[in-house]
Amino acid sequence: MNHAKKLAAALLALCLMTVCALGALAEEPLNDLLGFYERATGQEAGAAEAPVAEAAEAPVAEGEYGFEEAEEEIIPPEELIQVDDLAINESLPEEWENILLLGTDSRTGRSYTLTDTMIILSLNPATSQVKLTSLMRDLWVEIPGWGNQKLNAACVYGGPQLTVRLINEYFGMNIQYYVLVNMQCLAAIVDSVGGIRLDVSGAEASAINRLFEDDRNSHDANSYFAGSPVSAGEQVLLDGKQALGFVRIRKLDSDYARTERQRRVLVTIAKQLQQQNLLALAGIVTNMLQYVETNLTFDEIMTIAGTCMGANLDALEELRLPVDGTYEAGMFGTTWCIKADLAANAELLRQFIYG
Repeated sequence: MNHAKKLAAALLALCLMTVCALGALAEEPLNDLLGFYERATGQEAGAAEAPVAEAAEAPVAEGEYGFEEAEEEIIPPEELIQVDDLAINESLPEEWENILLLGTDSRTGRSYTLTDTMIILSLNPATSQVKLTSLMRDLWVEIPGWGNQKLNAACVYGGPQLTVRLINEYFGMNIQYYVLVNMQCLAAIVDSVGGIRLDVSGAEASAINRLFEDDRNSHDANSYFAGSPVSAGEQVLLDGKQALGFVRIRKLDSDYARTERQRRVLVTIAKQLQQQNLLALAGIVTNMLQYVETNLTFDEIMTIAGTCMGANLDALEELRLPVDGTYEAGMFGTTWCIKADLAANAELLRQFIYG
């Protein structure tokens, strides 16, 4: 990727992050998931159990603090799965463009690691509408040659292209393009704006400090994740590593709560970015170059960035897959995963984007 394209990709990533965060500033939820499910299906969410794919073993009951599974190590293959066909659904209307946004928590120099953030960005250039669909990382899918795995492992085995293909296959989508951002990008942005202030509970501070201690004791002793200790309190000033530690918290409660913390950080970053001048923003974008990869062309990137910046944020809509009432989650054997009715979620996704 040449320098100009990487610069544009970094600008796009920054625009997208800001748009996603600003969408969370509304006083009312922009799209209530249960309400959407009821409108789309005519059925009250949770009124009847949806069929669940391959749920042969019953999940164990959730404890007081949620499931605390051990981190699963995914060993990268010697060669990535080659993806020649993205399984694009050609029948979808052309007025909407769908792009996959991926966030990885890479700790090493390996090309690809788990993508714990997966968002489908849907754009309507003619109307400047933007819709966001988050996919839960623990969705249980089949990865060619590797059997059943969590969706976030697809990038490890076949890079962003395999993740795109699987999402197209399982959800009937027409995604061709992706933007992959290393989570170090978040730390770099936070440091660029002088840190962010967040309310940090005692439990959250302890969880962050445990993460840092684990990182220092890991085989990767120079891990960029290990930061200075965090104290609990109101409006605590966090630097980049500490903010990254905050969004990494998972075993304290659940992955759903982790997503909420991520939103809190993004909202705060967005407010900080709004206070920056153009020169400062240019410096932030330059710092992001090493953390961004995309298969979009320069012209496509600039068109998309323009659409995002001109979007009506008051009309921004969001969805999470799987939708409530269409999945079962828990410990199946030794693995925590989400087993969903993928066909039902594919239909709900199409209705959400295309109406």
